[in-house]
Amino acid sequence: MRKLKILALLLFTNIAFSQIDYAFVIEDSNGNQIEDQTTLEFSTVEYPDASFNFFIRNLTSEEINLRAEVLSISGSDGSNLEFCFGECYFGINTNEFYPLSSFITISPGETQTSVGDHIYNLDAGNGENPIEYSFRFFMVDDNGDEVVSIPELQTDYRINYYYSSSLTISEPNINSLNYYFKNNYLFIDSDNELNLFFYDFNGRKISQRFINEINNSVNILSLRKKYIIMYIVDTNGNIYSRKIIIP
Repeated sequence: MRKLKILALLLFTNIAFSQIDYAFVIEDSNGNQIEDQTTLEFSTVEYPDASFNFFIRNLTSEEINLRAEVLSISGSDGSNLEFCFGECYFGINTNEFYPLSSFITISPGETQTSVGDHIYNLDAGNGENPIEYSFRFFMVDDNGDEVVSIPELQTDYRINYYYSSSLTISEPNINSLNYYFKNNYLFIDSDNELNLFFYDFNGRKISQRFINEINNSVNILSLRKKYIIMYIVDTNGNIYSRKIIIP
């Protein structure tokens, strides 16, 4: 059986990440990279707008194997989510690994051969509370065991799928708003100028920051490992709030 040559994994020189080398990245159907820890926002359960189609690109010089773990589900029991990664499942559970009895193998520099991999929520919820799914994609060896502790090489990748019927176009352009964490910073991708307010669960304001295309990061070192509420206010006074966990 071929042994994965972990120590020989080499990243392509034209891909650069600040102080972190990734074994793989997640891309959308247009080839745009989705940053690690990104939360994807959806305001509908209608197909195709509610479906996130993804490809995982192997950045190494070796063939790699991958599986996905459902880290958490909130606002739903997971029975109305369609998750396809090599195989398709209608209904998912936390702490399960997909594909259930196998893994996906990706050639060097390529994406998985399946073109139908996606995350699609059909659960409209109760109309008040949002629904969120958290996924972790990770490398495994030929036996299906997780590959861990490779110096200077990140072997897992996380994304969140968030649905709320209250996300409308009157809010600060939510469809184009993404945020992710990297190197003790929270980065916001948005076409709008935004004011960010951070509160703890007791209603105490922790921090405030103005965001635009040039300055789009917030140092969150002091907030590590905390549950907070982030309020986003655009220049028209529209307010959008998210409960987030600082990793």
